[in-house]
Amino acid sequence: SRREGSMWKPGSCRFMRLGLVALVALAAVGTANAQMSMSAEEDEMLEEMGVKGTPMGRKDSTPKMEIVKSDLPYIRCDVCRRMVALAFEHATTVLDKRFKHQPKRRNEFTQFDGEGEVQDYVEKLCSPDKPGSPGEWIKRLDILADGDKLVLHENADFGHCERECRTIERACEDVIETADTEFSEALYAAVKEGADLEKVQRMVCNRAAKVCKTKPPPLAPGRVDHAFRTMTNDEKSMADMMANLKDSGMGGTMYKREELMKGMAGMEDKMAHIAEEHGMDTDALERAIAQTSDLEPEPRKSEL
Repeated sequence: SRREGSMWKPGSCRFMRLGLVALVALAAVGTANAQMSMSAEEDEMLEEMGVKGTPMGRKDSTPKMEIVKSDLPYIRCDVCRRMVALAFEHATTVLDKRFKHQPKRRNEFTQFDGEGEVQDYVEKLCSPDKPGSPGEWIKRLDILADGDKLVLHENADFGHCERECRTIERACEDVIETADTEFSEALYAAVKEGADLEKVQRMVCNRAAKVCKTKPPPLAPGRVDHAFRTMTNDEKSMADMMANLKDSGMGGTMYKREELMKGMAGMEDKMAHIAEEHGMDTDALERAIAQTSDLEPEPRKSEL
């Protein structure tokens, strides 16, 4: 807002504040990308300069990609068996010590993680977007046609969670919804009894979730494949940061240095024109910009 008695025209004040916003953003970005929490007005100003950022966290309203519904009947069984394999390995680690523990004294009490912890792990198996969660396995999978059936291929690296990834996520959720607590109960009983993986997979996928009881019909020709796109390390780090921001309820906008530099092109000439128009030098203009933004200008070396 313009200070009372200011000699600046409203347009000049807004323009100088716009320049300050861009300069502050550039300083924050440095030589890489940076996430910034700016006001709606500041985002609007940068957009006026042609600078577009990537909304992050709670500001990111990008919808999830649409699933491929026709693939679901062909992958549910394989998805379920993989889920059980992961959960069984975790349950064995968590529960094995409990069932093998032999108390040294009659009244000895030792607390162990139990069925609740296993259930919590199972519930997170279908969350590919949460960094470090059990559900990240989904982002390594690709759906491929193999004759008249579909198979899941596991890649060494994570991929972008696009249509096939979201389809696998849905298949995973279908298993959890149908099997409900029988999933974790089967894991608990299997570890206690020393059952093997194959038996647990039959208990969960054939009986509880009922996704492996019957084979799907032959795959019709002409299925459209959606290519697996591997994530670079930078893309994975960016996706993790966005997910953590959203999970914490925070938000901001990601600006790239090159975009800010592009938006600043020609800014110096316009600033010089404003300075000349008001009979000021560049240093005085910087101080005026700071005053219109209620910021204290940094002291010059000569003033220290």
